[in-house]
Amino acid sequence: MAIRIETQKPEIPVEIGKLKFSFDVSDDALKRLRTSAVEVQKELENLKNKGDEAAEKSAREALQKGYDLLLGEGTFAKVYEQTPSLHYVMEYYVKLADGIEKELKALGKGNYQQEKAQKYLNKRKHRPKNR
Repeated sequence: MAIRIETQKPEIPVEIGKLKFSFDVSDDALKRLRTSAVEVQKELENLKNKGDEAAEKSAREALQKGYDLLLGEGTFAKVYEQTPSLHYVMEYYVKLADGIEKELKALGKGNYQQEKAQKYLNKRKHRPKNR
């Protein structure tokens, strides 16, 4: 008798209006996300400290980085073409980031997974070695 295991695609489907994308949940993609997401978040938070024109330019750049990071290169342009308003595109981005975070937690790939791994490593460090 053969053992049959269905494979899964490491992705989360995403729809923004009529556009369809997928968020890659492969190990490499999650590493890139963890290193770059904080940078994008800081850029978006710093928009409050800039004038209107500078804030708009910075928002566009930060959102482009964020969308490209989450859904692939060129995503921001497609979303902005569908909804030509930075306000709405930023709103979509916030919903996207929140949704992805919830999905990752449901898949067991959230930040708490790192905490569990660290606890495991700490236990191994403090365990007496067999001689």
